Amino acid sequence: MNRRIPIILSLIFLLVSVCTVVYPKENLIKKAHQSMDFTEYERAIGYFDQALSANPNQKDVRAHQGFAYFRLGKYEDAIRVLKEELTLFPDNLNASILLGYIYFHQEKYEEAAKLCQEFDELLEKALREEAKKKKLDLKSKKGMYEFKENYEYFFDKVRKKNPNLGLPYFVLGFLHKKRGNFDKAEENFNEAIKKGYSSVDCKAQLIDIELIRENWQEGLAKSRIALQIEDSKSDFYFLMGYAYYHLGEIERAVYCFENAFKLRPYEVEAAKNLGKIYFNQNEFKKATPLFKRVLNIIPFDYEAMFLLDRSSNEKSIQKKEDKPTITKNIVDRVDLEYKYDFRSDINHIISVMNESAFSLLRSGHLGKAIGLIRIFLEIHDLSPDLNYNLANFYRMNNDLGKAIKYAWRAAELKEDFRDAYDLIGNIFFRLQDYENSIIAYKKVMDIGPKDALSHYNLGCVYSAMGDLDNAEESWKNAISGEKVRKVRKEEKASEDELTRTVTVFKASVSAKAHDGLGRLYLQRNQSEKALEHFEKAVEIEPGKPDLYYEIGKIYLDQKNTKKAVYHFERYLYLGGKEEAKVKEILESIK
Repeated sequence: MNRRIPIILSLIFLLVSVCTVVYPKENLIKKAHQSMDFTEYERAIGYFDQALSANPNQKDVRAHQGFAYFRLGKYEDAIRVLKEELTLFPDNLNASILLGYIYFHQEKYEEAAKLCQEFDELLEKALREEAKKKKLDLKSKKGMYEFKENYEYFFDKVRKKNPNLGLPYFVLGFLHKKRGNFDKAEENFNEAIKKGYSSVDCKAQLIDIELIRENWQEGLAKSRIALQIEDSKSDFYFLMGYAYYHLGEIERAVYCFENAFKLRPYEVEAAKNLGKIYFNQNEFKKATPLFKRVLNIIPFDYEAMFLLDRSSNEKSIQKKEDKPTITKNIVDRVDLEYKYDFRSDINHIISVMNESAFSLLRSGHLGKAIGLIRIFLEIHDLSPDLNYNLANFYRMNNDLGKAIKYAWRAAELKEDFRDAYDLIGNIFFRLQDYENSIIAYKKVMDIGPKDALSHYNLGCVYSAMGDLDNAEESWKNAISGEKVRKVRKEEKASEDELTRTVTVFKASVSAKAHDGLGRLYLQRNQSEKALEHFEKAVEIEPGKPDLYYEIGKIYLDQKNTKKAVYHFERYLYLGGKEEAKVKEILESIK
């Protein structure tokens, strides 16, 4: 028995070692991936470090660490751990793709090109490894025949593990394009499409190659084909506009740029190009509002500032070489598409991210709430409600250019997203882009024709434009469309959407609409009608001091001193801001 004791103790020690090393190591990696999913990158790096301390020879751990470092902006650390991964595991596709992506992001184009040029060989090795798992003998003719016949099957197996297989080809295509190697660029962009990279981005680059070569008709032909096939139309209309402009077909160029801007109104390059075209034709009244739109979204665009000043004062530029030229930066600057592979349930993640953002907002940390959702949307932008909430946060922060971008994305992702269109209308109104504001509010009414608030908002837009007839009609529709009192409710449309607190404005809409109509009739010198609507507004919302002020002024003009005094005194009682002015009026009439 005594001889067996050391053996038993050794077995117990071995079992304890397995329990304390293997299982915790697996848990650490699981926790690291969970942290990555929720954008807690510092914590993820710590878990990965602990796992590597237990076993330094684990594949992929450093690759995931590299992504976490990249997301934190620690680019040198990201490059370091990815190089370590490739030293240990030179065939690691994910590590190679990510390293090339980071090099490109850091504008280290030579390093990116070198890495991407070696990718074909790595991919071929990965495909052959999949074939070997199926017991194919690739040294035999039969084995190679079966490998080629089932190439797509093996490719799909590899792509499921590596969702970014097309990225190295896009990088190579773009770098070849920059260097003027157009045949190689075309070859790589086409290969990127086959490997699963964004076909819209690739086709835009293929069209751009024709435009750089000044093959305008070929560029137009490719754009037309892309318009028929792809969902994203804005880029292709834009490139067609660029081609038509250089062909001297100005009307067609204008039409295409207008369409590009309508389809993506937060991308202002199309509007800026339109402004330049009109400016160069001395059509200053058309150019001026376009430059204003650009500056509303990008306040420090100095070229737009300069051209707006010239256009507003109707001063053309005389020398042909000094006149503004149109641009195509949408294809000259690229934001690479890198797909992140979530390990946790995406619906749960979205719900947690949403709740965390609103918790920060309730604590007064608007900037942190914005940062939290923005960072998450960089790796997963497919949630309409997260985009909607971020747009709302940017609107609250008065960053209207970004607000319209995310509100527009929310509407793209979810058909008939009434709240998103309502927000778009609001943002455009604040940007003084009244035409687009009207389009958005009309879309809201298409979805919900009896929505009183939308009729009221539409009336506000028409009023700001000076279109009093349509403002009057819209405000009357708001009043007639209202049926029940104001309520607050929470609604959750589906598991992958956020809980939204929706305020259904009822009584207050009528009050606002009556107030708007009162001011409208004052503009028309119809004081009796104005008085009627102000008094109806007071009936609904008796606590608004400004209404009593307006009523008091009308009664004063009518020489009805008693009623004027009552309403002015009521104004003071409710804490109206013009206290000194109203007291002076009261002293003069008592």
